[in-house]
Amino acid sequence: MTASEERSPNRWIHWFVTGLVFIAVYAWMTRGTVSPFMGEPAPALSLAVAAGAEPDGPRRVTLSQLGDEVVVLEFWASWCGACKRTTPVLNDLKREFDGQGVVFYAVNVEPIDRQRLQAAHAAFGTEFPTLHDRTGEVQKRYAIKSLPTVIVVDRGGVVRWASTGVPSKMRLRGAISEALN
Repeated sequence: MTASEERSPNRWIHWFVTGLVFIAVYAWMTRGTVSPFMGEPAPALSLAVAAGAEPDGPRRVTLSQLGDEVVVLEFWASWCGACKRTTPVLNDLKREFDGQGVVFYAVNVEPIDRQRLQAAHAAFGTEFPTLHDRTGEVQKRYAIKSLPTVIVVDRGGVVRWASTGVPSKMRLRGAISEALN
């Protein structure tokens, strides 16, 4: 047996272990427990719709008035590359849960003008309304420290799931489904 044949199994084991470590780190980073409000009532939120307003939709969204709906909030900024990668995940889930009592809102946390926000909303391809937290007050209230952060609020107004970074579609789908029940 040559020296290279003897090393082949070791090389395979090295890559296998490296892959397992990567999967473990990814699972830890997307575990969905980043909010100090998990299991607690969601902080107050009342913001104007700044982009993507639906024809019959509200001009202002107040969380406490959304009643029997599950609310998915995505905190984002125009400069955030991961936020842009989050948009397709949320768009897909919005279509999947259409008509089931789930509403999606993006919350932009930049002190930018409305025209720039609308341009970023369009560039991201967002298919749901964007609210504008120009002062950062809601961002502070929700203790958002990194972007994107996605939060799921159940029908009773309780935070059921939160995650930073690009969310796993499967985990977010599960969180939305659990909040509906």
